Amino acid sequence: MGKPHTRVYAETVFELVEPDGTAPVDVTLAYETSAPHTVVMELEIRESHRPSVWALSRSMLAEGLLVPAGLGDVQITPATPEFVLLQLGDDAEQASLWMPLAEIEEFLESTYDAVPVGEEDQWLEVDTTLDQILKAG
Repeated sequence: MGKPHTRVYAETVFELVEPDGTAPVDVTLAYETSAPHTVVMELEIRESHRPSVWALSRSMLAEGLLVPAGLGDVQITPATPEFVLLQLGDDAEQASLWMPLAEIEEFLESTYDAVPVGEEDQWLEVDTTLDQILKAG
């Protein structure tokens, strides 16, 4: 392909919605130009120290900042001027998290600097993408 691959990385804190309030969740967001359609999100509840890794579509993440997006195990919905609601899991076990809108927008802008919208297929490496999806699952 000839283009050097890069990685966009950000750390932030989401808030896990619990019956008696919220709990902080340390989050690492990662985007690699070798898998240009995918954002990998690693979440770690501070008390548990057990990370949970989710791979989601960059376009779905962006869409979810404006309108409800996603099906099944990952759903993103605009909630307030400052937060977006992320729901992970199925009906039996689901987590709801508040994502800070400004930080997600900033992360997405960084990914667009690396690979502009519409140019993803120029960077696509099927083997690498498949490996990432399998590792995240």
